[in-house]
Amino acid sequence: MENLNNPRKMKILIIASWYPEPGQQNGSFFRDRATALAEQGCEVSVAVAELRFRTGTFCCGITVSNEDGVHVYRAFKRNLTPFWEGGIARQKVSMIRRIYEQICAEHGKPDIIHLESARCALAAEALVKQEGIPMTYTEHYSGVLNSKPGSYYDKMMHRALSCAEHTFLISSAMQKKIAPPEGKWSMLPNEVDFSAFTLCAPFDAHQPFVFKALGSLRKIKGYDLLIEAFSLVHKKYPDSRLVIGGSGEEMTALAALRDQLALSDCVELAGKIELKDRNAFLHDAAAFVCSSHTETFSVVTIEAFACGVPVVSTKCGGPEDLVNEANGYLVEKANVSALAEGMLRMIKNRMMFSSDEIRRQAMNVYDRNIVVTKQLNKFKQIMFAHNKKGELG
Repeated sequence: MENLNNPRKMKILIIASWYPEPGQQNGSFFRDRATALAEQGCEVSVAVAELRFRTGTFCCGITVSNEDGVHVYRAFKRNLTPFWEGGIARQKVSMIRRIYEQICAEHGKPDIIHLESARCALAAEALVKQEGIPMTYTEHYSGVLNSKPGSYYDKMMHRALSCAEHTFLISSAMQKKIAPPEGKWSMLPNEVDFSAFTLCAPFDAHQPFVFKALGSLRKIKGYDLLIEAFSLVHKKYPDSRLVIGGSGEEMTALAALRDQLALSDCVELAGKIELKDRNAFLHDAAAFVCSSHTETFSVVTIEAFACGVPVVSTKCGGPEDLVNEANGYLVEKANVSALAEGMLRMIKNRMMFSSDEIRRQAMNVYDRNIVVTKQLNKFKQIMFAHNKKGELG
């Protein structure tokens, strides 16, 4: 990546509600964005406040690490209100404040704060009011997307929105939910490093049709419905196969369902797929399936596109922006019959999809170089307006 022509390094503080440790996958899109910003020549610091019911081997205090050019500050503390989300958010205010003071001492005052999820809205709001630093906001948490008016997460979303100079929206579903003021928002999807993915081999209609799915094994992902839908597909196409990659709490239940439906010879629960192995995992897929009940975006759908693999997805939020007639099919969520029909339609029409075109269209919108450049340009506009306002004041 080429650096933007900044007079000096832009100092960015990212307040993340969660952030993966090296080797972890949950929240990897936060890490990808922070790393991409650092690669553009910015000085990026990430503040993460982690509360534990028991500290165990984790000592209270702040740890600092340099992860792919990003300064990652993690504050650890025993959780005094483990069953009260509001209490958790309040505890994080002082934790983020301590991280901020250490960042200022070691790297100087940030030029801009970016809040990743309203779960840390109280901490970000406090810094903005005390320090006068402009803030932007992006929401990724499905709990906010599904929150009811007046609920805790809804209130936190509005607090984040009220103190943000600009809101980046990752999907139309989030735009509808957050409804930011006109002129103070833009669409900015999550990105994928397309250089890490290669085009799959041409589809061979004479080979068994392989559906693949990938994600943490949780209820919200709808993998139980996927297995049930596949059982209907398999009756019509006995050579078809389903491979679900990922680990999680639903592994045992999904294995039991697979065996109950007599699908053990054609449904594979592949276990955890490391980030570096996703390209290889997707390469022998004839199609990818997203069966989720809710997705704020769906990075793995874009990763499938990066390999030229078409997608069958439920209408669960984010994928409704991603999937179109050129790259797959959308079906109703939480509906086994609709999902099965979409998968059957894919088998019948797979030859109509161009893998080259699927990858090309996705790269033009979701490649990390394109996405992060848009965000940096907006940061620069906000900083210029903020500095100008300070001069006039």
